[in-house]
Amino acid sequence: MLKDEVSVQFQGFHPSEFTRSHVDLVMSELQDEAPSNATLKGVFSRKDHTFKAVVSIHSFAGKFFASASGTKLKDVTDQILQQLRRKLGQWKSDRYKKHEVKEQNLTIREVDYDTDFVA
Repeated sequence: MLKDEVSVQFQGFHPSEFTRSHVDLVMSELQDEAPSNATLKGVFSRKDHTFKAVVSIHSFAGKFFASASGTKLKDVTDQILQQLRRKLGQWKSDRYKKHEVKEQNLTIREVDYDTDFVA
């Protein structure tokens, strides 16, 4: 995970090494699935017994955003992954469809060259 492209903040609690590792893994997975050169920002907070996460992905292809809350951080990160994977999957599907349309609109022309003609 490139530090310049991924930012993670924890608010309201000090994560254990296990928790930090889990969050880093989630952010790394999202970075792998995000458009190239995307930047990711995640804010993970805890108030009383509730965890909240807000993760955003900014890229030339667009902005993707997810938020979730719950009493277990694992459940919250699972929700974030599910939301962003759905949005990134839709973006990839739309991008592929646009590419197909462009290919269908291309006209291929055959040109016969007179091999006896010398320029």
